[in-house]
Amino acid sequence: MAEHQQHKTEKILDKEVVKVGVIFVHGIGETGRFEHLEDETRKIVDAIIANYGARRRDVTPTLKRGSGDAYQGDQASWVSGAEAPLHVFVELHEKIVDIAFHEVWWADINEVLTLGKQVRFWAWGLSLAGIATHNEKFLPGTDDRMRLPDNYGKLTWWNRIRMGYVSTLFGFSAFSIALVNFLLKRLDFAPLLTTGIIVNYLSSVKLYSQDKRAGGSPMDGPDEPPRAAIRRRMIRVMVDVARAEYERWYILAHSQGSVVAWNGLMEIQQALPNYLDKECWETLAGSPLRGTSDFDFDRDAMMPNRPVWVGPRDIIKRDVLFEKFRGILTYGSPLERFCALWSAMVPINLKENVFQEGTEWINVYDPTDPVGTWISDFDPKETPQDDHTVLKPQNFPCRASPILLLSHICYLTASRWRSFRLANGKKHLLVNQIGEWLIHDRSLAEQIKDAPKRLLSFWMPRTESKWGTHLRTLPRVAWRFVQWIIVGVVLTALTLLSLRYIIWPVVSVIPHIPGLVLRLLDQFARFNTCLWSNLAGWLPSLNDIIEWPVTSSQSRIWPHILGIPGSGRLAFVADLVREQAVILWETTIVGVALASIIQYIWSTIVRRNLGKRLRAQRTKLPREDVVKMPSA
Repeated sequence: MAEHQQHKTEKILDKEVVKVGVIFVHGIGETGRFEHLEDETRKIVDAIIANYGARRRDVTPTLKRGSGDAYQGDQASWVSGAEAPLHVFVELHEKIVDIAFHEVWWADINEVLTLGKQVRFWAWGLSLAGIATHNEKFLPGTDDRMRLPDNYGKLTWWNRIRMGYVSTLFGFSAFSIALVNFLLKRLDFAPLLTTGIIVNYLSSVKLYSQDKRAGGSPMDGPDEPPRAAIRRRMIRVMVDVARAEYERWYILAHSQGSVVAWNGLMEIQQALPNYLDKECWETLAGSPLRGTSDFDFDRDAMMPNRPVWVGPRDIIKRDVLFEKFRGILTYGSPLERFCALWSAMVPINLKENVFQEGTEWINVYDPTDPVGTWISDFDPKETPQDDHTVLKPQNFPCRASPILLLSHICYLTASRWRSFRLANGKKHLLVNQIGEWLIHDRSLAEQIKDAPKRLLSFWMPRTESKWGTHLRTLPRVAWRFVQWIIVGVVLTALTLLSLRYIIWPVVSVIPHIPGLVLRLLDQFARFNTCLWSNLAGWLPSLNDIIEWPVTSSQSRIWPHILGIPGSGRLAFVADLVREQAVILWETTIVGVALASIIQYIWSTIVRRNLGKRLRAQRTKLPREDVVKMPSA
């Protein structure tokens, strides 16, 4: 493939310059333009300076400047465009390595924060356990070019129960935040978090699974799912990097960004031109990236839609696109979650032998991370051809942080105190090994395999099998579940305090509301008494355990929960807290169960109607020589 691109040899100080491209893809969150790129590259640059900056001048970061004022504000001199906004020059004895950092930014595609968005988001969060799986490829002929991951759609009841637990904590979190912010306000501090921030931060996951975006999708695809617009950002940056004179380039994708990157890597070459704007497509005239298909294909069965400036047989050659591509690093990746829930959104291209020999897929995860996992359902089916390879994930467990959720964002963090990391051995941290990968083109997988794997090392012991590694990391997995229980206890306490001191004082001043609430709670207490009494009859051996919930329900403790005076309230405060927590959980579980049932019915109907509509739009069968396109 070397004849496709002829690179001009550049020299600085009589040393050859090796040009390396890097694409960062951010995950969920309210990420500003270049914010993720600056945060992650700062960690890598700091590591490079520490390892290669014996003479500080040996490492030189430089930003691309715009035509206007270079000091316009936050990230002012980070200029967007086809060229990389940040370069890091590393001077070695025999060469100079120019690392150019690009970013795939898609946070602005998220929906605008409105009351309606918040209502939809909280309803979605409370009904996670009832989300219907999406494993049907709606567009005709999808099996001709794409396949679904292994074990697609296998969402067990155990996973549903875990999702229901998360939904319960999700509901508690809103009350807990209200209490924390109330206390901070009393102390004249700014709010720690707001529900709006949480909605904007987490709703990116919901956005990627939506078929429509509230307020309409971006104008470059107003009738397309928002994920099509997100993929467009990914593919355009890949084309920009492939056009540049890099000797090799890489993708570093965090969290939800790994799903975006995967879609870009797997998109078929017939559909790739559909993501490019007119100007970008025209600049590819005469480029080896552009090609012509040997056969016609159905342009009416594509997602995204075929632009008018792209010819009926125009394609982008994947083998040329990935000629200089040398690897992808996914960390904290939810690809396995998507395989279980929305496998049709992460399909695999049947033409897998387009990657040059030596190209790697490294997947790093912390067993404490509730998002990142071992990836096993995306293994290739093709046998590698001569001088080529297929993308097979190589999984490596690590100790990014022992703290739940913090482990999801600390994979590249070098500081032990910032990540609360007990692991030592700074030389073998992921961020340091990325530097070696980029500068010397050393296999990242081999670096990790050679790193020490001890009790307090960054990397954890592993085997080539998922379950063998799972057994070796079982204590850390158990610690994750312990933390989930601790989080549940803390959120329960905060929710009870919030109900007592914030919610009820506000509600109680509304006419007729206190009486209505008390009547509803009284009816629930009667139902609760009946439920626990029957359970005690069915399981006599558990009578001692079940006795106190029955007693608490019969004593009508709801007035005490809401802070209304009642006889003997101060005499059983400890028991009261325990009883309040049980009834709070019972009430919430009932609500989550009902919301999940409604979600399952509704999402199933929506998915079925969408499939009917798409099939109805394409009732005219194409000719026998027409190859149909895969679904979105």
